[in-house]
Amino acid sequence: MGRMGKNKTESKLIKLGSDPDIHFGSLSDPIYKTSTIIFKNYDSFLRAKKNKFKLPYYGRLGNYSVKRFEQIVCKLYESEASIITSSGLSAITITLLSFLNKGDEILVTENCYEPVFNFCDKELLRFGIKTRFYKNNNIEKLIKLINKKTRIIYIESPGSLNFEVEDIEKIVKIAKKNKIVTIMDNTWATFKGFNPLKWGVDVVIESCTKYISGHSDNFCGIIACSNNNFKKIKKTAVRLGDYVSSDSCYTSIRGLRTLNIRLKKHQENANVIFEYLKKNKYVNDIFFLPDKNNTHHLLWKKYFKNANGLITFSIIKTNKINKFLDSLDFFKIGFSWGGYESLILPLNQLKPSINYYKNSFYWFRIHIGLESTEDLIMDLEKGFKKYEEK
Repeated sequence: MGRMGKNKTESKLIKLGSDPDIHFGSLSDPIYKTSTIIFKNYDSFLRAKKNKFKLPYYGRLGNYSVKRFEQIVCKLYESEASIITSSGLSAITITLLSFLNKGDEILVTENCYEPVFNFCDKELLRFGIKTRFYKNNNIEKLIKLINKKTRIIYIESPGSLNFEVEDIEKIVKIAKKNKIVTIMDNTWATFKGFNPLKWGVDVVIESCTKYISGHSDNFCGIIACSNNNFKKIKKTAVRLGDYVSSDSCYTSIRGLRTLNIRLKKHQENANVIFEYLKKNKYVNDIFFLPDKNNTHHLLWKKYFKNANGLITFSIIKTNKINKFLDSLDFFKIGFSWGGYESLILPLNQLKPSINYYKNSFYWFRIHIGLESTEDLIMDLEKGFKKYEEK
């Protein structure tokens, strides 16, 4: 790769993993459908066996397609090592299991992704591992939750429903003082917006299902970490039988090529929709980090280089929720985010770990896609007009 200018990440996304010289002029790698890997001789077999997590050994441990993507992730996160998994959630659960044993405790942000809460509350509990949930940016209470059994502090920042931001520098300082491993879900910002490794976080996780793939047609997760942590996590992934397909790696790498321009457009469109929602008489609260009035705006500016297409808002309860939702055409009801299409998700609660309160408003998280903002505003207008009807 030649010399690069200031915005080198933009060029990296185009150039990384593209090697036409070894693929007959093809800009993209072929998809290697490999289960059994053949060895040239006994020496090459022994060499691969000794380095089976780094060299091609058996397809489930990672074939050429997987290894290429791992190399790209290392360059994007400037990490010593990386692991590709079958989904964002598998990246999280495999990492947690790699550092926890019976009798251990884990501290998890109360603002975590709901499947993470379920895994901790149900699966880890079955194996004698206790989860304590800590409040956003309450360092004093976080310190009080730490004891000799605490092994992990798990961070998700910004949170995926209400976008609370953690003061990562402070958490890392406390963790290092107590020799606790820090793990962070960085899916909201992607590697483009923030690199937690640069701030001392031990292990970074990102779901390629979201912005990296960008087309709502792929499951894939990435883990970026040191060589020492790589050995622990990779062994767990192999023992659990986690397998990522070559197609998933190919789709993720392909998504990287357009990530920069897509992410910019998601942000631009989200700014326009936010301004529209601000003026709507039915909208009560809006969570949007570029909003200067947002509680977490300054902390977000401290750590993150970009926003994305996510907005969460509430509307006053004056009619049935289906009156609003069922009249929308562009905003489809659906989980996940990061794809080209706009989505809306009705929310029962904003923090999965807290279920003792009732919502006095209807809450929604929307992902702003790549459609015309004029069409998106017209769609919401139609929804609110239908909502007004008695």
